[in-house]
Amino acid sequence: MADEGATESTGYGVVLDPEWPAAVERWEHPGDGSTVYSVPAEPGALSDSTVVLLHGVGNDGAVFGPIMSSLAPLGTVVAPRMSPQLLTDVSDERTLMSSKLVEWLGEVAPPPWRIVGHSMGGVMVGLILRTRPDLVASAVLLNAPLPGIVQRIRGRDRLDRTGRALLFMKTLSAVTRFGRPRLPRLLRGPELAAVRVALRGFVTEPGSLDERVLSRAVLGSRTDDGNEFIRLAEEIPPWHAEPFDDVPVTIVLGDADPLIPVDDVELIADAYTGAPIHVVANCGHFAHLEWPRLTVDAISACFAVRSA
Repeated sequence: MADEGATESTGYGVVLDPEWPAAVERWEHPGDGSTVYSVPAEPGALSDSTVVLLHGVGNDGAVFGPIMSSLAPLGTVVAPRMSPQLLTDVSDERTLMSSKLVEWLGEVAPPPWRIVGHSMGGVMVGLILRTRPDLVASAVLLNAPLPGIVQRIRGRDRLDRTGRALLFMKTLSAVTRFGRPRLPRLLRGPELAAVRVALRGFVTEPGSLDERVLSRAVLGSRTDDGNEFIRLAEEIPPWHAEPFDDVPVTIVLGDADPLIPVDDVELIADAYTGAPIHVVANCGHFAHLEWPRLTVDAISACFAVRSA
């Protein structure tokens, strides 16, 4: 059942914790050396299990930076950078991909996990839910597509919303691949402008996003896997998302998301039976950056209820 999220334009893109870059720790994944962003649990945290944040394509764990400190009351928070290699073993056998992902996540934090998956990260969460539900305590899917997105990408018209978003994805990946810290100060203004242009395919008001969101979260994500994702999306088998109710799941969608149109709500409801579905008004593909307070509240409510 979908809830229309009531939002106000005054809260769009507001950073919950302006000092979050100093609070987020960075360490290397013991297996592949990729960066893992983390925030320790606050004293008296809700649970001992770790909150794991899985990013989408064209980003890395840094994209969750603005909300990580706000999730610390729930427990230790980790946002690893998923290596493109995790997506390269495209196979009809879902268990093969899942076992590799589960092993990789196990080196970041021991299960059971409370997982938040954004976009392609949500697809990875769905993969774990359907192959190893015993490892997941609860899950939140942010702007996460069902496998039906594969058909949409394969059959896209480059002039429709999905096609434009994919073209912007390539641009955003190219802009962020070097990462803001590597650029001289004189290029930061043009870089911010370029990212705002690229984000037009994904968010409703890119010009209204707090500059600290763009400069530290989006530009801090160093990856150029946008082209690789589009290639892989055309090869991933069109798995059918069979009904699933083994683990509590909450779903957050944007009413203006070009990659996961609200027309998919019924399909999602059929796949995740009984899951609360929040459709956020005036929201594109990045709910956690566009409406961070609402997103944190939805995550906290889900994990709090499941931990009670």
